[in-house]
Amino acid sequence: MKKILVAIAWPYVNGDLHPGHLAGYLLPADIFARFNRLLGNDVLMVSGSDCHGTPITLEAEKRNVSPSVIVDTYHKKNMDLFTYFNLEYNLYTKTTTINHQEVVQKLFLDLLRNGYIFKKTTVQYFSSSENRFLPDRYVQGQCSYCKAIDQRSDQCESCGKWLDVGDLIDPYSKLTGDALSLVDTEHYFLDLKKLQNRLIPYVEEKKDIWKDWVYKESVSWLDKGLEPRSITRDLDWGVEIPTEIIESNFDIDLIKDSESKRFYVWFEAVVGYLSASVEWSQNSCDKSVPKECLFLRTEGQSENWEDWWLNKYAEQYYFLGQDNLIFHCLLWPAQLMGTGRGYQLPYNVVVNKFMQYEGGKFSKSKGNTVDMRALGEEYGVDAVRFYISTVLPQNKESNFDRKILESTINDRLIANIGNLVFRVLKFQSNNFDKKLSKDFSSINYDVIKEVENCYQKTESLLSKCKFTESLVEIEKLGDFANKYFNDTEIWKLIKEDPKKAESLMIDFLIIINNIATLLYPYMPESSLKIKSYLNTKEDIYYSVGENKWEPNWRTHFDILEKIKEPLFKKIVD
Repeated sequence: MKKILVAIAWPYVNGDLHPGHLAGYLLPADIFARFNRLLGNDVLMVSGSDCHGTPITLEAEKRNVSPSVIVDTYHKKNMDLFTYFNLEYNLYTKTTTINHQEVVQKLFLDLLRNGYIFKKTTVQYFSSSENRFLPDRYVQGQCSYCKAIDQRSDQCESCGKWLDVGDLIDPYSKLTGDALSLVDTEHYFLDLKKLQNRLIPYVEEKKDIWKDWVYKESVSWLDKGLEPRSITRDLDWGVEIPTEIIESNFDIDLIKDSESKRFYVWFEAVVGYLSASVEWSQNSCDKSVPKECLFLRTEGQSENWEDWWLNKYAEQYYFLGQDNLIFHCLLWPAQLMGTGRGYQLPYNVVVNKFMQYEGGKFSKSKGNTVDMRALGEEYGVDAVRFYISTVLPQNKESNFDRKILESTINDRLIANIGNLVFRVLKFQSNNFDKKLSKDFSSINYDVIKEVENCYQKTESLLSKCKFTESLVEIEKLGDFANKYFNDTEIWKLIKEDPKKAESLMIDFLIIINNIATLLYPYMPESSLKIKSYLNTKEDIYYSVGENKWEPNWRTHFDILEKIKEPLFKKIVD
């Protein structure tokens, strides 16, 4: 039994989520967490809404409302969507909690105390007409490298270059269009140069654990050499700098105008994995008041966050999109190392490429998106989860395509798994009593071999976060069972040898009972529905220390009810 932390990227709450988010990090994390819970591991799956990024303040200014209005609106919508798509968080919270602020400040003070923080005067884009410094996303201009126009001040979307302040040609305010100037300002910096030599052996150890392209990109950053990065910004929305503690406990002077500055979101948001674990441990979700978080504690779980953070045997898995690679592979480990508290470092950073939208780019801000709830209502939540699982952008960009979605549901899900379950249970209800049983010794050898192979292969693949490949192995078991059903011609055998037909029927029930378990991480609703027909739901009620990811050779079935309709709705052109 292992302690497994499943840490999911924190989405900005500035707009509706789309299938790219589901494919990029949400669904893979949920599949992995459910699989590990069935293994009997003690899984803590945490995340929350990133409430302090400039995308939120930018959206708030566009609508002429406070950032808290944007946060409250989309935080609730996200939680509703996650519940609808059966994403089983232990805790989904947000970065505006007092707990999060305290954990962020404590981590900052640890870095400060250990000599990894220094202050530096730099220049920042300043709007004379608005009389304020502007964050990166408020600033646009021409890229000095590729000359592309209307690029953000922190990164050029055209050539991919990271941009420093001053790299833009003719910078202007995204809100007003007014020209901007460069003005001195003082900020705290994280001295990544001091931490680089500790990061090099850490990344080297991940060569056979991380995806090859993730490892190589991380090494590339280290080869270039990490430079100190600013961890504060001229903002009034975010986690405050603990000025009083610094003044009373440290020799370092406060940065100028510290009361009007906040921690930069790249530094602060990743601390949410730690603060969410602490919050879950404290069980701050009071069920007697309107919930502002999703909360779950499974049977037998430890209630101490330190078991996942100060335990050298715990394994931490992070799920995120490729634009967050450097923050999770290098900067977050550096922050943890620098505290000196012995925090467990990420074991596997499961980075996915982007999912495109029918050849174009998903974009919340540009409105190129798909209504996720409408998608689930049209095709079924599990059918959407199945399709997304077949096109996960694990090592290369994938594409959301409605026609392929429909053909995948019809030709792979319904024609295989759906067909198998319906024909077996329909035949059973039409020809046999509800109670069926036989001895284990009479199970067909090929059935035993195929089921065992499927569990072994899927466990190996899922442990390595190869979700699409694992699903293919489950489909192969469905193919075997359909062929077995056809080859035995049980519809003829029932007339010639009813006893042998009954023995065969138990073979088929064994197979679909195991398929239901194997599918549970991918399609929990459908899995439970199959189990409810078979009266075997307890097979996937997980508790810590009890392994359910192994062949179930139940040979006695007491069928609860007749199946009345297929599990999935066939899509008509």
